[in-house]
Amino acid sequence: MSTALGGPRVLVLTADYPPNPWSGIGVAVERQARALADLGAHVQVLVAAAPGRPLATAVSSGGLSVCPLSRRRFPVDPRSYDVVHVHSLALAELALELRRRAGVPLVYTAHSLVEDELRWGRVAGALARSWRSVQARLFAESDHVVFLSRAEHESALARFPELEERSGVVANGVPDPEPEPGTPGPEPETGPVVFAGRFARTKGMELLGDAVAAVLARRRARFVVAGGHGDGVGEWVARDLRRSHRGACAVTGWLSRAAVDGLFARAAVVLVPSLYEPFGLVALEAMRAGAPVLAADVGGLRDVVTPDSGGRLVRSRDPERWADEVCALLASPDARRPLRERGPRHVRAHFGARRAAERLLNEVYQPVTQMEVR
Repeated sequence: MSTALGGPRVLVLTADYPPNPWSGIGVAVERQARALADLGAHVQVLVAAAPGRPLATAVSSGGLSVCPLSRRRFPVDPRSYDVVHVHSLALAELALELRRRAGVPLVYTAHSLVEDELRWGRVAGALARSWRSVQARLFAESDHVVFLSRAEHESALARFPELEERSGVVANGVPDPEPEPGTPGPEPETGPVVFAGRFARTKGMELLGDAVAAVLARRRARFVVAGGHGDGVGEWVARDLRRSHRGACAVTGWLSRAAVDGLFARAAVVLVPSLYEPFGLVALEAMRAGAPVLAADVGGLRDVVTPDSGGRLVRSRDPERWADEVCALLASPDARRPLRERGPRHVRAHFGARRAAERLLNEVYQPVTQMEVR
């Protein structure tokens, strides 16, 4: 491996990255890049602008450099890197071309299984077939594929058994909680019940709408539904919540990272009712802030919301069952307190950004840079 700042040279390709992230992917990629640089890697992030979104701002700090990916000229020499790491299907062709021309090993993080995400999102037709084909090519030609949870890995292997020797699980990491676990902040007296994320059907927006109505039929409560970047179903639910529950349910736009963290810190409960969830970053972020979490018993949420965590899995999609769980937590500070205390400790012990970056360096980058590119 080449050495720069004592570590490998990593070329990261992404279409989602701060300061204007479209989803949790952009947040996760930035944290991963920073943690790798802190461990001594030289990380160059190339950000492709999606339609209607601004280009990334070029920055360089320590071992991390970020610059926009221009259509006119490729900004770096790919042969000077030890590994290419692609995070966005929209950049699949570019990543595969770099691998072919420069002979640099290719790592792909599958932030979702396209077939499952599109099926739960009720997307079909030529567009769905096209994206499935793109992901299948990445699975076939990448030197290593990273999955974010055991559920995603097992599901992928059932369909692509040839990935058995070229794949593994490395979860997303988050910064350590502040303050130190074991010293949670004061209990919010009248905190809201919070949903934060994309207004998409896969995120459980239909269940959320019905659960809000079921809770409010039983008791007074405040809800905050924060997000956007949704689909037709999710945006309709958001509009209906705003219209039907004026005064009890605030529907905001897409919030900054600081605003989301502040919202979680004030929350009485955070809801993650996803239909399909490859990881569960929102649940992790909420627990990091000390918020009790109620999450759907699906996919990657089973890895994140465990018995020793700051959350509970709800093994039902019945809104009345979700209302039971919400009302029980709202009625009892004693029930919320152990979840608030366990959440930050759980995050620090299992999902630190540095730990995730170390695994990526040792279990993914080091092996692929020592093998012949196929």
